[in-house]
Amino acid sequence: MNKFRFKNKKIKNILLILFLIITTYTYIVTFINKDIKNDIINEINSKYNIKSINLKDEIFYTSLNKIINKETIKKVNVSNNEQNDKIIEIIDNTNKIKDEQIKDEKKIVYIYNTHDTEKYSLLFDNDYSIVPDVKIASYILKDYLNDLGVYSFVQSKSINDYLKKHKLNYKGCYEASRYYLKEELKNNDYKILLDIHRDSVKRKYTLYEYNNEKYAKVLFVLTTKHKNYKENEKFANYLNDRINSKYKGLSRGIMKRNDVIFNQDLSNNAILIELGGVDNTLEEINNTIKVLSLVINDYIKENL
Repeated sequence: MNKFRFKNKKIKNILLILFLIITTYTYIVTFINKDIKNDIINEINSKYNIKSINLKDEIFYTSLNKIINKETIKKVNVSNNEQNDKIIEIIDNTNKIKDEQIKDEKKIVYIYNTHDTEKYSLLFDNDYSIVPDVKIASYILKDYLNDLGVYSFVQSKSINDYLKKHKLNYKGCYEASRYYLKEELKNNDYKILLDIHRDSVKRKYTLYEYNNEKYAKVLFVLTTKHKNYKENEKFANYLNDRINSKYKGLSRGIMKRNDVIFNQDLSNNAILIELGGVDNTLEEINNTIKVLSLVINDYIKENL
């Protein structure tokens, strides 16, 4: 009988613990999460003068001077392979007002992705069939720069389309990005060329934490294969030093290569940026881009 009572009491304790866990979890999900969402919405309302937002909508992304929510994404009736392109289109089209405000300015920054299929972690975004990639990162960078008054352009043409047309393998990616770049340079005098990549190293090498915020580390890749590389080296040194002066360790430094030109012979301010790694999340990428855009803006003011 005593043995039975002991077991019965033990079961009661286990049930009590489970009840407390479930109650705590329910509280966090129902109340704390709601407060966080409301804080985000109130901040957006205040900053961008938005009168009302449907509180039932799940906020997907709020850092691009715009709101992309679950209902917006659900309306995109395309296959998963096309989803990212459509999301980029939605993100870009919802901020046309800013583009209109600076359309008479000369395009200063050309942003492109030689390896435009490089992807980041699925964490937080897989519910929307979105795979964060370097192209989405490029449009985020464009948005921040445009918001600072720096007229920027993202090359949207597919590298793979060029490879197929010219029957090239993956090694032909730089030929493709160079072709698109030179076509744009015929009509625009870009002052800065940024080739945004994603490194393949693991999270422990690309995660940076500062004041309870997480960032994706950057690495600048500089070619020494052409005679004018010293000018690009000055540009890379500025970005690297200025970022690390604000957030020590956020930049992993400058890697020099002498085997590929990386299109850096086409400008005195051209650089390849490894923006985070395979395990970084979109939020970490976004936090770093905020810093990077401010540093690029400083460089333009001081040097161009």
